[in-house]
Amino acid sequence: MNELQQQVQIFQQQLQALKNELEDLRYILHKKIGGGSADIKGNIANPSSITAATVADSSITNAKMADDAIKQAELDYEVVAVTVSAGASSGTGTATSGSIIIGWRPTGNIDQFVDNVAISGTTVTVTLGANATADNTFSVTLLKA
Repeated sequence: MNELQQQVQIFQQQLQALKNELEDLRYILHKKIGGGSADIKGNIANPSSITAATVADSSITNAKMADDAIKQAELDYEVVAVTVSAGASSGTGTATSGSIIIGWRPTGNIDQFVDNVAISGTTVTVTLGANATADNTFSVTLLKA
């Protein structure tokens, strides 16, 4: 009888291990399909059958865009040329109202340090630390709002 009890006990342990594994599989399956019996959730792997008419123009919001999805062709920006004339400490250029400065670079002579690059309304201003000894030219890149 002792040997039979040991075999029964081993069988019960194996059965319990199988129950545990089945429960783990149910949990993983539940996470993959999203729960409810009538709900199947997932990602479309190859959405090649979606036509252009399915997505209306101007209907995709920023929240629905994937990170790094916007490339140069879609980025709405402008580049404004600014010249600080010889003898002056600042120069201006005109930009679209509401634009945001995202960078600047010299395009020619730069004989003084740049103190500030700012925008107010539609006016982009480059201010130098001292008066320019010759014309200083810059390109200011702005993100259109």
